[in-house]
Amino acid sequence: MAFKKGYEPATEMDPSWFEGVDPGFIDKISPFLDGLYRHYFRVEIEGWDNVLDKPAFYVGNHNGMITFEVVMMFYAWWQRFRGSRRAYGLAHGVALHNPFFKWLTPKLGAIPASPVYADEAFRRGYSLLAYPGGEKECFRPYSEKAVVDFYQRKGFIRVAVRNRVPIVPIVSIGAHETYLILSRGEELAEKLGLKKKYRLHGLPITPTGLFMLFCIATGVFTFLPLLLVPAALAAMVTPLPAKMKFKILKPIPVADLWDKKLSEEENLQKLYDLVIHTIQVELSAEYAKRKLPVWG
Repeated sequence: MAFKKGYEPATEMDPSWFEGVDPGFIDKISPFLDGLYRHYFRVEIEGWDNVLDKPAFYVGNHNGMITFEVVMMFYAWWQRFRGSRRAYGLAHGVALHNPFFKWLTPKLGAIPASPVYADEAFRRGYSLLAYPGGEKECFRPYSEKAVVDFYQRKGFIRVAVRNRVPIVPIVSIGAHETYLILSRGEELAEKLGLKKKYRLHGLPITPTGLFMLFCIATGVFTFLPLLLVPAALAAMVTPLPAKMKFKILKPIPVADLWDKKLSEEENLQKLYDLVIHTIQVELSAEYAKRKLPVWG
């Protein structure tokens, strides 16, 4: 199956994206994912009782450059429900077409992040998982790991209200400790044209990345064994074994909370603030319990 490339939100729907999930492939890579889940990231999930037996919009805070939290959440969902509660995830075009991930993400259940695909998913009876903060939130500096910010992106509210599905917040704790991000690198991304071409609002700056730039700029690699180059590149993308925890919170019936006395923008802002506040309260409380970075 061939998937159409594109980094702008789709305006037309390609039904082949809903044929991407491959149970056989998931079973083949399950031993690897299970190792990450149980031993490397030591994942804990609370709140499975809040997962509904009808379509819902699951919305979470986004963390950690290469977002292993998403893979861990989808793996946990698959293992628990095995297709009995069908769900897809809305993904940025980079995650769908990047050579590092395009062989994986559609088979796990990723579809393009666009209202036309979200509406179609709900029409077909699926639930959705989305991270409205997107790459801006997951690229935030390590110092902001306990801060939730969707950057006033309210499209998920519109989709939920339009399809009359509840929003179920999922709080992710610890995943932002998988990488030590010093800066979002927004200016760098803009200068390199990444924002315009790929809709990327940042190019995360990490200690390993700075070391690589230093080596390139000073010609250090000229004097080092060639084996150190791939080793340094691997170090850039290998996550730290940070303990991850997820909390699935109670559903928020956004369509029922829509106030006809308020304008559309006032309603959207009210519901957006409610979702952000709900996630932030839980995230702050969980980080207050966390004893050590990475260890948990």
